[in-house]
Amino acid sequence: MIKRLKPVLILLGVAAVLGILLWVLVAFVLPKDEAGEDKGNSVVLMETDLTEADSVEIKNTFDHFTLVQQAIDHYYVDGKKGYEVDNDAILSFLKNLGSLTASKKVIDTPNAEQIKSYGLENPYGIVTVKNNTDTYTFKIGATSASGAYYMQMGKDPAVYLIDGTIPDVALVARYQFYTDVMIDYSEESTDQETLKWFEISGIDAKEKFRLVMNELGEDEVGASYLLTSPINHSASMVAQEHIFNLLTALTTTAVVGDDTSPATLKKYGLDEPAYTFSFVQNGKVQTVHFGNTTEAGYQYCYTEGGKYIHNIETSYTAFMGGKLKDFCEDMIYTRSVNNLKAIKVTGMDKNFQINIGEKDEEGNFHVTINNKVVDSELFSDFYAHVLMIGITDVGDKGEETTPYVSLEFTLKDNTVETMKFYPVSQLKCYCEVNGTGSFWVTTMNVEKIVENAQKLYNGEVITTEW
Repeated sequence: MIKRLKPVLILLGVAAVLGILLWVLVAFVLPKDEAGEDKGNSVVLMETDLTEADSVEIKNTFDHFTLVQQAIDHYYVDGKKGYEVDNDAILSFLKNLGSLTASKKVIDTPNAEQIKSYGLENPYGIVTVKNNTDTYTFKIGATSASGAYYMQMGKDPAVYLIDGTIPDVALVARYQFYTDVMIDYSEESTDQETLKWFEISGIDAKEKFRLVMNELGEDEVGASYLLTSPINHSASMVAQEHIFNLLTALTTTAVVGDDTSPATLKKYGLDEPAYTFSFVQNGKVQTVHFGNTTEAGYQYCYTEGGKYIHNIETSYTAFMGGKLKDFCEDMIYTRSVNNLKAIKVTGMDKNFQINIGEKDEEGNFHVTINNKVVDSELFSDFYAHVLMIGITDVGDKGEETTPYVSLEFTLKDNTVETMKFYPVSQLKCYCEVNGTGSFWVTTMNVEKIVENAQKLYNGEVITTEW
């Protein structure tokens, strides 16, 4: 008899264990809202077409504004007629309101304490829609433990749970609806040739930088833009990359204000901007001001004469506060070898006269140094080192008036250009091109010019460091 009962007892034991597990699941595991009720049993709250509503008033902790219908499918922010808005976003919001479904009803008649706990005593947001003769009101409260929002609709005292589709729009400022784009630029569609110049200034800019489209000829090598202020020099490729990244970022900035009065501009530091960025595109000059920065790493900005204030990540604007060296290409001299007729090297008690003739059928130059014919490839290596001499820093000339090493370039049109290096210390020389300069270079690279000229004369291998 006991053996026959054993399987039954085992089954009863298993059933008891399953019962306990089910109780634990219901009591502790299944998600519940803050009222302690299980989710489920969705409730359809609205089945009305609101996409032609006369107005939508939104009041929340950030803003209080009304969207007014101007024509079918077209709205504007009350008091800001003429400011472009995203009508598709507004219509989508109204469509979602008109088909609003709650995930569940929390309670039919909450008491005052419950209303407060749901965040509905002072709602986080109130949406009022006027549609012909009907008015619909939606109150949005706090979020439940599951991330849903408590809400009440109209005069119904019941509290419901809804997802974030409506609150995500109703609990932010009106600026989300504006469609302003600060500048019209696209890396894919904009012809760089139309961007003739850029200018950077401002109270946080170290200098006033101006970059002009560099019309490079066959006789020159260098960057796409030439730095013309504060000095004449090839603009740094890195600086150019920063500029084009900034242009791209300015097409996606967020609107954070629709008041550009003098008082507001002063509030955001845009009356005396940290940076001013101007450029010409298709013959039209555009100027963007950058003001105060936020703790979150954004900087306020606006287009001169525009209607809106935007913000942009400071990672795109920081380069404008860089040093002169940051805006300069490392190359001191940018003349192509194809336009050279002769190079005279003087210094370290040596003199070399290099004459460059025409190319032969194989593309090699006829080169002599102090009247001795030398290998064309060796000469190319010699000149490559001259072009590779880079800037180490911005610096003054110092007291020395006699150059340590001088180079005199005679071009094929008989124009003469000079490059002179003046000692500043054992490690640095001041470089002067055609009588002007702002940079230091390494003494080692200067001395190597003379050493390489001697190697060229001797027919020795010249090493270059790329």
